[in-house]
Amino acid sequence: MLMPDGKITKKGLNQLRSRIGVDLRVRQYNEEASQDAIRQFASGIGDPNPMWHDPGHGFKSTRFGTMIAPPTFLYSILVPTGALAGGLPGVHSFFGGNDWEWYKTIRADDKLSAKAQLSDVVEKDQSEAAGRSVIQYVDVIYKNQHDDVVAKAKGWAIRCERGALREKSKYVNLSRSPLTKDQIQLIERTYDEEKIRGDKIRYWDDVKEGDVITPVAKGPLALGDIQAYCSTTLPVLAYGALLRYLKKHPAYGYHHPQSNRLEPVERVNQDDYAAADIGIPAAFDYGHDRICWIGHALTNWMGDEGFLKKLYVEIRRPVLFGDAIFCKGNVVRKYKEGDEFLVDLEIWAENHRSEITAPGQATIKLVCKEVPGGHSYLYPN
Repeated sequence: MLMPDGKITKKGLNQLRSRIGVDLRVRQYNEEASQDAIRQFASGIGDPNPMWHDPGHGFKSTRFGTMIAPPTFLYSILVPTGALAGGLPGVHSFFGGNDWEWYKTIRADDKLSAKAQLSDVVEKDQSEAAGRSVIQYVDVIYKNQHDDVVAKAKGWAIRCERGALREKSKYVNLSRSPLTKDQIQLIERTYDEEKIRGDKIRYWDDVKEGDVITPVAKGPLALGDIQAYCSTTLPVLAYGALLRYLKKHPAYGYHHPQSNRLEPVERVNQDDYAAADIGIPAAFDYGHDRICWIGHALTNWMGDEGFLKKLYVEIRRPVLFGDAIFCKGNVVRKYKEGDEFLVDLEIWAENHRSEITAPGQATIKLVCKEVPGGHSYLYPN
């Protein structure tokens, strides 16, 4: 055993619940949607859409007159997760999912802030993964320099005792097996066939229930993919800052016998040795990176003049190093609400074993041909 094996106790739960409704101390990664930050975030999630990379595209091909950021760029401001509330030292935290709603487009050079509060703590007597568990929910509000609410997100984390994880982990039988030739060809073909709608407006009038979005491929997941994502979204501690933090919070670290140093428990997302210590046979993704990948597929489909209004995703299974992921979806409803023309989509991330690892739903605003002025209602100034 490497990592501290904390327990879920009545005292720990009471201390955690005392934080409900209180502004949490958070550390933002970015504070500005600079052109460089937008471009680096898009690169970090593997999204080649010129809208996020080329200021000239935003100026010439859209009505914005500037580069804009993908809606999931807010992960690079602050990841909305229940783990922001801390508590229960030594009890492992798994990212559980997010429920997003966006209100404003993120424009280049917007100044962005985030405020987070713990909203609920729910005890579970039994969980499939590790017996007794706790789910903690955090609400995050993102604002721009005009004090406008850009988006709201609910995030949750599942807390499990590591001893029970080792004994009961439902993931112990997972394996990182080599991909077949057919699987490799499918991944490469999906990359090659990616379609970015771009400045070709997708009109609400032309969408039909049952329409399928073009899948987006990610992986096979490797350390470089995780490093790319972390470099644009997470304030990773290193060097002396890491050692000082772990001395202050010893339950968040462990001594790694191979590196001969203190390491944070999040190394489960980078190191097979650490992942195996909590009952998962290989290092695995962060979970919220998968939601960014799904966002990539949705923005490809909706085009430059679409607006992602809502996105709900549950993280059900880990994506192991060596796994490939396909982000898919289809239209399940088309309707008008007030002056908005909306489509609801069922979306999911599916691994190369055809297992759905992250199901969810999305709502997108589209332009209607019948509306005078076209798309003017989509993006409030």
